[in-house]
Amino acid sequence: MKQASISYTTIIKDSNYRKLIFSKMIDRFGDSVDVIAFTWLIYQITHSAMWSALIFAFNMLPNVIVQPFAGALVEKRNKKKVVIAAYMIRAVVITLFATLYILGGANAPIMAVLTLIITTIESFSLPASSAFTAQVIKKEHLTSGMSLSEVLTNSASLVGTGIAGIIISLWGVVPAMIIDISTFIIASILILLMNTKEITHNRTDTDTNSPSEKFITLFTDGMKYVTKTPIVKNFCILCVALNFMLVPINALQAPIAEEIFKMGSELLSFGGVFASLGGIVGAALLPLFARKFSALQSVCIGTGIEGIGLFGIAMGGIVSGKAILCYIDVSACFFAMMLAATLIGGIIGIQFMKTVDLEYMARASAVFNAFSTAAMPIGSLLVSLFVSHISTKNIMLFGVIFAVIVLFVILVSRPSLEKGEEIVDAA
Repeated sequence: MKQASISYTTIIKDSNYRKLIFSKMIDRFGDSVDVIAFTWLIYQITHSAMWSALIFAFNMLPNVIVQPFAGALVEKRNKKKVVIAAYMIRAVVITLFATLYILGGANAPIMAVLTLIITTIESFSLPASSAFTAQVIKKEHLTSGMSLSEVLTNSASLVGTGIAGIIISLWGVVPAMIIDISTFIIASILILLMNTKEITHNRTDTDTNSPSEKFITLFTDGMKYVTKTPIVKNFCILCVALNFMLVPINALQAPIAEEIFKMGSELLSFGGVFASLGGIVGAALLPLFARKFSALQSVCIGTGIEGIGLFGIAMGGIVSGKAILCYIDVSACFFAMMLAATLIGGIIGIQFMKTVDLEYMARASAVFNAFSTAAMPIGSLLVSLFVSHISTKNIMLFGVIFAVIVLFVILVSRPSLEKGEEIVDAA
């Protein structure tokens, strides 16, 4: 059953929502600048596609191993304070890395260790942020609220990615890292200024247990909740498959630019701009897709588009040496894949928040994120092993074949991805 239309104007009037969105925009802007710098820096220091894939695996590993436990630890804590603390600690770690780089001490092992530290911090931040967002945005505002959030954060990412190449080419990677540090600090201040009240739950028997017993109960309850909630379980399985499919494009960006297209970091920056544009368009289309298509149909359409995008990148060697055609190929493929990923991610996010009880949000979110990202470090480790023997192009083609298999399985099995009839609010 559809409910009354809720416009973006109505939602943006909420002061807490504005601060939340601005903090996300600033954070995404800094990250979009830093990710180009860090990706290129890894490849320039190591000159190895294997290390690029390996460090990407380290970047994902804590989300799989640490996050389920982190979700249980933060469930009964003040989510706002956890998010602020995570921002500030990440700022300190990036500052340490920038200092090491300036002093000439940055190398592949150090980058791997710092990557593990940063992602471990994120493993505490993500479930806390999901629960905090669910407290700020009302359920009846979810579709419009999350759609607007994606539009604005992807716009910020677009700006950051667009200037990243200019910053790196003119001044190097250190200014890019300084920008990232600054955005963490600003985002934490915005969250601090939010006037929110931590939601408390009814007292249970676990409240009388020891801290270790309470943690074990919270952890096991979160695992049971996800496995016994069919929609969430189906989304976990689906995300594992889709993330595994996208491992090559995420783990081998620098080798793709250099080996397939015979170009430099400017191609990554250019592709990143159009990826952000795709994210903006995808977020803007999200309410329309939620009205016109079921969650299952949206996922099928998105998976098909991502497969086509992967194929376009894999075939990039046809236009290598022709700069304009390389830019067109990369921009079109990155635009399409990010549009599709945003639609799939938006649909999943909306259904997740509508399905999961608020009391279980942090734990369920942590377990869901851990399982859904499990394929990425595993896939990246496999890529790092095979990339010395198999060309980057052929690894990309494997992603295309896997996309076809995933789409076929979805169409045949038709998993349940919605709770009853979808409640949709329009922009």
